[in-house]
Amino acid sequence: MSKYNSLKVYQRDPKHLLGTALQLYKSTGTQTAVVEGETDKRFLSQWCKPEAKIRFAGFQGKGHVENVYKSSKNLPYSASEFLYFFADIDYDDIDNRPLFLDARFIYNAYCHQTKKVEFNDLEIFLINSSALEKVLANHDIETARAPALREKLETASRQIGALRAADLSLPRKLKLSKSILNGLEIEPFFSATDLTIDMDGLLEQLPRWSNYREHVDDLVNEAATINDASPAPWALSRGHDVTQMLTLHLQTQNHPTLRADKLELMLRLACEYSVFKESAMGRKLMTERHEDFLRD
Repeated sequence: MSKYNSLKVYQRDPKHLLGTALQLYKSTGTQTAVVEGETDKRFLSQWCKPEAKIRFAGFQGKGHVENVYKSSKNLPYSASEFLYFFADIDYDDIDNRPLFLDARFIYNAYCHQTKKVEFNDLEIFLINSSALEKVLANHDIETARAPALREKLETASRQIGALRAADLSLPRKLKLSKSILNGLEIEPFFSATDLTIDMDGLLEQLPRWSNYREHVDDLVNEAATINDASPAPWALSRGHDVTQMLTLHLQTQNHPTLRADKLELMLRLACEYSVFKESAMGRKLMTERHEDFLRD
């Protein structure tokens, strides 16, 4: 194993993060917020008190956040409250994965009071907030278009999302070692002008890249079942799919160089603090009285 790979494995070890975080807490009183990525840090840090002793760590995806949380329940880490955890729900609820119900584990769009998923991830929450109108205005697009854009994005992303959700449950049911879907490139099947998906073309081409051509029909049937069982708007939408679709659309509206990661950052920074406080994430932080985290 190369030195680079050895360092990467070391950095992904939850004990590495926890050891550093505990040492900092004991020496300076600094608490650690474990997040999925750098953009989550940028989103959350704008709401922190200027004097808050909070640092951000992780930045290696949701699985890493979950692994660090599990390890934090062991001694010596469990003896002190010095950690926050932030993550997306994704398709955990659709896939019947148990959630981490803890005062310091905050899902981006899961209401702990009602025990309901409001949105699958932070991007979908932001698309459904006034942040979208602000981003449109900054791109010289009438904000009155926002409701129609949301409707089209929800419809298109639901079709893709049903396949993604099915690809989580079906391989487990069939005891397969790999994904059936084997990834999905949206752009070849997406009309950036009218924000629609060519599902006929997608399904026709799907067997060509699937790991299991013989199970493609099973995957499509599973997706249809999941779609019928999840009628709530945005229930099957994945944030990165939606922001990619919106980016491709805005590229046709005189913004040819726009990138999806830039758009996602713009949505985060366009979110108002009052909107954040009313979100599932903000409500939990306020309810659990984490005064050391949020500014007034």
